[in-house]
Amino acid sequence: MVSIYLHIAAKSFQKNLAYRAANLAGIATNTFFAAIYISIYTALLRGRGTVGGLDARDAVTYAVISQSLLMVMSAFGNRELSEAIIKGQITSDLSRPLDFYFYWAAIDLGRSVYYLIFRGVPTFLLGALLFHARLPDGLHVWLLFFVCIAAGMLVSFSFRFITNSLAFWTTDARGINYLANTVIMFFAGFIVPLNFFPPWLRAVAEALPFRGLAALPVSVYLGKLTDFELVKELAVQMAWLAALALAGRFILSRMVQRLTVNGG
Repeated sequence: MVSIYLHIAAKSFQKNLAYRAANLAGIATNTFFAAIYISIYTALLRGRGTVGGLDARDAVTYAVISQSLLMVMSAFGNRELSEAIIKGQITSDLSRPLDFYFYWAAIDLGRSVYYLIFRGVPTFLLGALLFHARLPDGLHVWLLFFVCIAAGMLVSFSFRFITNSLAFWTTDARGINYLANTVIMFFAGFIVPLNFFPPWLRAVAEALPFRGLAALPVSVYLGKLTDFELVKELAVQMAWLAALALAGRFILSRMVQRLTVNGG
């Protein structure tokens, strides 16, 4: 059964390979915005040394990596599921001899892996070349960095499954998705590093699951966490993942129940 979901993820990966020109434009866009954020961050840090534990080169690296992870984590959202619900296409998905939740997770993760390889890596390499982003201390840091990215992918899907599924109860889910995207962008640290937040707001951000989409991987990459702190952070992410998955499963069960009652 696992091989089926791997096959679905591979097909999703291959589907995105068709949009090469759009991806090249996206790399250019991410690099451009990385330059803008770098200008803002370095201006903030000029004459101050460090802010929130980040020096100028850390801030440059933060901007490069966060732009590299934008599409990997679907920070701008993905309405494929909500549109399938509104158009009624999920009736065929629900009739498949597959787990609906895992089916859409496979589609989403296949897309995320595509963006990691073909958007994230080129954006990072350009950032390292043009802006002299910091490199990690060793191979083990790369490994932990990618573990955090994988955890972030799962948390991102689990949250967006919930927000997209709300389209089942409304004829227009765009507002919900736009709000969810704004929450992700802000509290993940894609716009402003969480290190720059005032203490009370940073505490709120660190209590939410979105830190794992950007701030946590970057902190690991920069070596800002001890082993104990990293284990604690990953445990929090896994707890959030479990909670979001259970909530998504509950909403899915309500969707199926309502379809059954209505004769769908």
